[in-house]
Amino acid sequence: MPDLNNRPGGPNLIVTAKSAHKVQFLDAATLTINTTIDMPGSTHELALSADGRTAYGSVYGDGIFARRVDPDRRIVVIDLPSKSLTRVIDLGAVYAPHGLMMAEDGTLWATGELGHAVLAIDPESDAIQPVDVGATAHWLVISHANGKAFVSVKMDHLVVIDLASRAVTDRIKLPHAVEGIAVSPDGSTVYACAQTAAELYVIDAATHALRHAIPIEGADGQKTQMRRVRVSPDNRYVLVSSNQDNHVAIYLADGLEQIASFPVKKGPMGFGFAPDGRRAYVCCHDDAEMWEFELASGQVTRTVQTAAGCEFVVAYP
Repeated sequence: MPDLNNRPGGPNLIVTAKSAHKVQFLDAATLTINTTIDMPGSTHELALSADGRTAYGSVYGDGIFARRVDPDRRIVVIDLPSKSLTRVIDLGAVYAPHGLMMAEDGTLWATGELGHAVLAIDPESDAIQPVDVGATAHWLVISHANGKAFVSVKMDHLVVIDLASRAVTDRIKLPHAVEGIAVSPDGSTVYACAQTAAELYVIDAATHALRHAIPIEGADGQKTQMRRVRVSPDNRYVLVSSNQDNHVAIYLADGLEQIASFPVKKGPMGFGFAPDGRRAYVCCHDDAEMWEFELASGQVTRTVQTAAGCEFVVAYP
């Protein structure tokens, strides 16, 4: 069964342009923007419903971590067939929601930076249950195979949450402070990127043991910076972006050999995957461009200009 949060790509793309307070829809075949809709605030991340007809977006507020401007408290609900904003979920407090993931039971999970919490949201009733993680939760992933959420605490460790009990069960300390986080499609492996070193950590999702610390060749290990990681839906490739280095690295998931390293435009952030399984996308936030590249080689094939602050891209049917 495909991972709800990492499904094979489709012919349509949806991109968040957080600085412009917009979401944009693109045709994956031509990389042309066909629809742009306004958001009520700076929308960062997206998660898709199980039926693929709805996208949920986190309205974080303007600014960035430690320099937030008007932090927000909302989740937008976007109807994908009509490409329209249908309603807004009010979280009840100013959480500055950021990372979003969908669980198999229909619960939408969101990080709440300002509440030191992860939020379990029922999209049907809009009921909210906060889970206190004791620190600044930024991103999260879900291992459905293990019934766990793994949460990256900004500039520190990983928190483990049991999905059934909605309680913190463990904290994983790693050699360096981490932020970017991803999970393999089968839920067995968690990947985390160091902020204070050019390293990628490979963690057993069942035991929480650190399996490997992998260097990110071509990235600057002396510079503290945000790094993001994603795994291709077929579990063949692991991608890492280094935000200040303007750099992308590609690894083979089997053996973790780094097979490509290439420069991109300023502020690379979120990755997405093309429907053919051979190409991927990276959002270059600071230059408002999305780049398409070949997974097997890192060769850039096309680019497209977006509205300001593109951060996250996902393909859908």
